[in-house]
Amino acid sequence: MGPSTASPGSPAPDSPAPAQPASPQPASPQPEITLNAAPREDTCLDYANTCMWRGTATPVDQLAALTDVLNQVVETAGLPPETAAALRTWAAANPYPAGTLFVAAIALREAIYRIFSAISSTSPVPDADIAALNRALAEAPPRAGLTRLTGAYAWHIEPTRLSAPALLAPILWSAADLLVQVPQRRIRQCANPQCLWLFIDASKNGTRRWCDMTACGNRAKAHRHYLKSKQR
Repeated sequence: MGPSTASPGSPAPDSPAPAQPASPQPASPQPEITLNAAPREDTCLDYANTCMWRGTATPVDQLAALTDVLNQVVETAGLPPETAAALRTWAAANPYPAGTLFVAAIALREAIYRIFSAISSTSPVPDADIAALNRALAEAPPRAGLTRLTGAYAWHIEPTRLSAPALLAPILWSAADLLVQVPQRRIRQCANPQCLWLFIDASKNGTRRWCDMTACGNRAKAHRHYLKSKQR
């Protein structure tokens, strides 16, 4: 099993497409998004890994509704808790547009997963997924200026109309930045075929194979030990 945020995944079984609400209702005004974000370069992988155990018949998806996406963006991408609270209130009052936003957010997650899964195996990156990422980047608010943030600096986003690219802007920036750094980064996928968690291999000798040695690594060692004991 992979680390905290999420794990497992492979281009093979994609996570099930979330269902949208049955019919649209008149929507109340959408809250705007304002945030100061300094995403890590692997923030996009954290988001991709929110679907776990992708190599199994029943992947475990940690994002079941828009509120789960909001929690993830608060935890990893700098969305202010007060903005998330306003968005939760809006989503509860407007289930259809909230469902549409959720579906778009999951579609971007899957595109990001497929891109870096392909890179990890040196396979061709699907053109459709790069196109989807480019469209989202074009719709996302620009990184127009820096601001101070708890003793450091972060990108500041002016009040922006709510959309999946706006909500996931720091995650999209992370994906784009990591993509252009691919020649200098070792993008890996957990060697457990049931896990398939994505990570950056920062080990000194570049031989990290597992999402977490205490999880999938130990499981593989135990399995090898079991097979050897049967052969004696």
